[in-house]
Amino acid sequence: MTRRLLLVPICLLLSGCVASEATTRADHERLDVLLSQPFVGEAVEEPARRLAFRKADDLPATRGMVTVVLADGPAAAPAGEARRWAAKGMRKLREGGWTVYSTVCLPPRESDDPDPPEEGAWDAWSFAAHAYRVVDGVSYFAVARGLGRLPDAVEMTIEMRAPSSREPVTDLFPERPPPLPEGKSCVETGDLPAGKVTDGPPVIMGESADDPSGTIR
Repeated sequence: MTRRLLLVPICLLLSGCVASEATTRADHERLDVLLSQPFVGEAVEEPARRLAFRKADDLPATRGMVTVVLADGPAAAPAGEARRWAAKGMRKLREGGWTVYSTVCLPPRESDDPDPPEEGAWDAWSFAAHAYRVVDGVSYFAVARGLGRLPDAVEMTIEMRAPSSREPVTDLFPERPPPLPEGKSCVETGDLPAGKVTDGPPVIMGESADDPSGTIR
């Protein structure tokens, strides 16, 4: 199975690692909120974690992040197993008080495809659910992702992000995307997708304050 590489130039936190004055007590507290989620205790390996930090005043703040691996192993039917695990991740988020508001389902990008789609994983089925939660006026973001790696492996993670205390706004979900009805998304029902299938608004909290990959600031 592949290993996740955290792109952290300063501080890959396992215990007490602080990015000097760039990290505040509030950033520690926000990371603690992520680590307190019930499913963190179900991880099959030590969760990867990173404190929010800002390298310089003229650079955007990098947000806090915790990645929890809940499945990583062989699978006889990787597409179905990845979808099942992603649906399980959705349930865990909902049970923990998160609002699941969107899903994205993608078939694999074949490695020999002369004209591959813009999104998707090489030789892997991808099923993802996005969620947010607001605690004490601070918004948190999570994505539960199931990857069915061809020919015979599955991985499921829940990655959570917290805004940096250096950002001017603590609640990045002021408009509150509505929850998806349970059992109605592409992760939970229907045939395996032949192309990209989405439910809900395409809104994410990026890894940094100016991350262009999502429609949220």
